[in-house]
Amino acid sequence: MKNGLKWSITGVTALTLLLLLVFERYSSATATKPLTKGGAAVKGIVTDSHQRPLAGATVYLINTSQIDMTPITPADILSGKAEAYDEPLEDIVNNPVTVKTLPKGVTDKNGKFSVKGVDKTARYYAFTVPSAKDPDHIPGGDASRASFSPKTVGILNIRMSWQVPSDSTYIGTTACYVCHAADADADEQSCKHHGHALMFHKMNQDSANQDAADHVGSNWNDFANKFTLATDYKTPVAPATSIETLYFQEYNSTSSNKFVIYENTPGTINPTIYVKAFLWKTAAGVYNITLQNVITPTDPNNFATFVVPMTMGGYIRQRILVKVPNLKGLYKMLSYQSLTGSASQGTQSGYDRSRKPFVEGGSGGGSFTDFFDTTKNLIKFPTSATSNISCAVCHLGGGSYASFTDPATGETLAHTVADPNGVIDLGGDGSAQDVGVNCEQCHGPGSRHREEALKSVQNAGVGKPSVDTTAKFIVNPQMLGADRASLICGRCHDTSGILANSSTNFPPVGISRAQFLANYANPANKGALPSSFWQDGTHQKGGHHGFVYSNWLLSKHSRNEMRMIACDDCHNAMGNSPYRYSLFGDPDVTDGTGLCQQCHSSVVIGDHVLQQTGSVMKSEGMRCPTCHMPRVGKGGAGRVATLIGTPTGAATDVNLEYWENDQSSHVFDVPNKFNAGVAGQLPGNAMPIPYTNSCGTCHDASKLQFQAPQ
Repeated sequence: MKNGLKWSITGVTALTLLLLLVFERYSSATATKPLTKGGAAVKGIVTDSHQRPLAGATVYLINTSQIDMTPITPADILSGKAEAYDEPLEDIVNNPVTVKTLPKGVTDKNGKFSVKGVDKTARYYAFTVPSAKDPDHIPGGDASRASFSPKTVGILNIRMSWQVPSDSTYIGTTACYVCHAADADADEQSCKHHGHALMFHKMNQDSANQDAADHVGSNWNDFANKFTLATDYKTPVAPATSIETLYFQEYNSTSSNKFVIYENTPGTINPTIYVKAFLWKTAAGVYNITLQNVITPTDPNNFATFVVPMTMGGYIRQRILVKVPNLKGLYKMLSYQSLTGSASQGTQSGYDRSRKPFVEGGSGGGSFTDFFDTTKNLIKFPTSATSNISCAVCHLGGGSYASFTDPATGETLAHTVADPNGVIDLGGDGSAQDVGVNCEQCHGPGSRHREEALKSVQNAGVGKPSVDTTAKFIVNPQMLGADRASLICGRCHDTSGILANSSTNFPPVGISRAQFLANYANPANKGALPSSFWQDGTHQKGGHHGFVYSNWLLSKHSRNEMRMIACDDCHNAMGNSPYRYSLFGDPDVTDGTGLCQQCHSSVVIGDHVLQQTGSVMKSEGMRCPTCHMPRVGKGGAGRVATLIGTPTGAATDVNLEYWENDQSSHVFDVPNKFNAGVAGQLPGNAMPIPYTNSCGTCHDASKLQFQAPQ
């Protein structure tokens, strides 16, 4: 079934499906019968995910010609101008004038509806609004994602997502898996190896709700594997084999990364060593980092050792989180950004200190300088401060997150729902926490959902009539419109920083963008600021969360006449995929069977390139993302793309190296090559574009920086 959905068909369900098939065949034969000259009737049924009918729902048919296709710009998002058309279907239905012009039908007690007088020469989207007496379902429906012709649609089988009641509470991933992981091949089971579930990971140790070994993408244990087995920080493990050592050199007070970190061999540009950091682990599996103050050997905290319980992140970089003596929180210290398979491949020979394999911190707060006083050149301990899990709102799971001040230490700590298979005790209250982005962060808190499911089991056990109460009171993103479904992801996958008071007011799942902006966004900052964009004013420079949601709003995927493409149309949010980023198809193949060709089946890559560029290119090696999804955003190290000289590792290499970053554009346009060739723009500071990232490996890019637009 589409999108990897799996159904367990019982006798009752099979009978229901049989009846629906009979109804569908009947409706297919009658749906296009003209009622008036030039008109047609569109019939269908509206149900929830388990084919239970919804009465009193209004199905609006929106002619695709009514969609406002005004291009959305970042400035329009920031100012709020785009709010009139950034939810193309819902904005029409919510407009008291335009909604009166729409053909519509209302469902009867069996969920059936008929819309008469429909123009059979047009294409329509179906947008469904539950009855005013039905607070339990969310407007939209899965039929709002694809347009149809009344001549060929047959029956419209519309499924609606349930709403999560306001009194529902979080129960934790393990509780969800009691019902949803009985099948080892189930989508729910595959969530364990999704990057979301691995966001917080014990050093080289999965929890019962994680599976790093089966993760498709970067290797989650690369950073942990850097730690050397040893008795303490000084003991080599074998002759001529030393403990993994990091050298902190080339101090620069004005840089966000104040030190350049060299691995195992000191740098020679400036030989002064401030600190050595030893990464080691015991046979019992305790991971440690020991700091040696080289610049001030008399430091009273010299050779301070911090236990490293876990890492955070893993797609473009990982941070170690350390325990500080006498404090309860976890504190960020170092980042590693050269994980196997990642788009972020730091290089020690590069001139840019932010693109090294090891950096002292990264965006989002917390860095090595929290542990080293660069004014006095002394090792220090954070004391009674805010715990540096400052990114807990998104990384710990949105609505289940809470912050509190510990009365004993004065720390502001992060806390989420307790779980018997949790990764770690975050709040210091003795209970393991369900950390990471798991079931309830995308489906909503599950207590009421579980209560309803148990009713079916309990009634069957006492011989009561069988009543299906499963799948109630939980959000199913695939049954939302594209706008609401994508906003679930966009709450975190955006660098706009528009959330207001996110620690106490995180947006729930299933809301519209209008509700999000009105109730959860900073009114003065509804979008990314101009300073976050490259010189073309469209593509963002990147950040720790990426920018895919705001990019998607600019794209034709979010508004068009054929299909509203949501995040979960390309990415399997359940993790059930053999491809990187949990994609539904292979983004790399060129034989017409790739991810993009699932919709763009008529596009032959070689012919397309010839048509667009005038160049005869072989299709082998040409991929859609190469041109349409350039890695313009920087969250980690990125990688060198094109060399127009021989680099030496010195600062002058900025004249010689074009870079490819690690976050892909989701605008799906092709940035003009002259965006990277603005007058005076050095290659090392230029916007990464396909011309240099990919084409430049074969074509001469040496004169690009000196060319003028033509």
